[in-house]
Amino acid sequence: MPTCIIMPKMDKIATHGTIVKWLRTNGGEVRKGDVIGTVESSKASIDIEAPESGFFLQRFPVGSAVCVGQVIAYILQANESASDVELSNDEKPETFDGSVSNSVHVRKDAEKIKKRALASPLVKKLAKDLEIDLSEVIGTGISGKITKQDVTSSAERGESQKTTCEDELIPLSGWRKTMAERMSQSIRTAAEVTTIAEVDATALVNLRESLRPLEKNLQTRITYTALAVKAVAVALQEYPLVNSFLIGDNIVLKKRKNIGFAVSREEAGLVVPVVHEADKKKIVEIAKDIEDLTKKARENRLLPEDVNGGTFTVTNPGILGVIMDTPIINPPQSAILGIGAIVSRPAVVDGEVLIRSVMYLSLSYDHRVIDGAPAIRFLQRVKKILENPSQLLDNQLSDLLQTRE
Repeated sequence: MPTCIIMPKMDKIATHGTIVKWLRTNGGEVRKGDVIGTVESSKASIDIEAPESGFFLQRFPVGSAVCVGQVIAYILQANESASDVELSNDEKPETFDGSVSNSVHVRKDAEKIKKRALASPLVKKLAKDLEIDLSEVIGTGISGKITKQDVTSSAERGESQKTTCEDELIPLSGWRKTMAERMSQSIRTAAEVTTIAEVDATALVNLRESLRPLEKNLQTRITYTALAVKAVAVALQEYPLVNSFLIGDNIVLKKRKNIGFAVSREEAGLVVPVVHEADKKKIVEIAKDIEDLTKKARENRLLPEDVNGGTFTVTNPGILGVIMDTPIINPPQSAILGIGAIVSRPAVVDGEVLIRSVMYLSLSYDHRVIDGAPAIRFLQRVKKILENPSQLLDNQLSDLLQTRE
């Protein structure tokens, strides 16, 4: 019987994956363990290995978006042919002439996955009258339901959204579509509040500069993001409610402090790799994790385990010069910390006006889970750690610094 190869679930939210490439042609011989293709979700890509030796038969071509768990290819034995493959009538490819060495023609495009428009009959009628495609409207009602206001707003934007032959259309698909859906989900469901704190980052800048000469010996750069991730991990141990999910009617306190950090991949989009158990790692280990994961993200080599399991997220738009922002929570997490750019400003210190390095921290949190007071205390704790960053160093690294001085 032919061996099925299915579309794997590459992360917790993935409903489908895209076939990026096949490394074998139909009828080509493969051995068990051979990499036969690559698939990707909005977060990660993964190589597909042959589960058995035999002859390869693809079910969907490159570029197809296929539901998780659906068969994407088969391994046939020498006495088997395409006629042995059981497919539903609407997805059945043209069969072989009996030999696996001959080519087969499979369906060129997987059936598009469309969400069902959630709207009342009245709203559907209004959309029809206004010539609005409900599948293109993001619902702001309960559970994503499309409201009358959503339709009328879409209609009002209609003229500005009309395209001409001079315009370029970029499909909202893949990672961008997933990100749009998750951010919309966050805004619809979370009672999101953002609190901002000013940090005197002078000591942080001095520490960062003192660590630069050690980078070759440490074999990594200890960046501001790494220092912030470590500071957050320390603070989460004292404020566990910030490291929680709201699942149904239960608040789930996550024991592991798995800190995600946002990485911009230019045209490839934003992705959030995860430093697992950051509270148990030294700052050098965190820095190496961030460096390795960032490289993998920008080369589109992230694996499912690299992006799954996050319990809190840090985003650093400051590297692009942004002073502060109001980051959106990454569901099902309950909080996210934004880090602003470090700038030099005059400040009053012990009655004197001095030039200090200053940055802003923006904590967005779900008020359904975290009250204002504990959220502010957590933010103040992170602020205090970053203003006194030497406590983030382990004894060995501290000794290296003292020796160099």
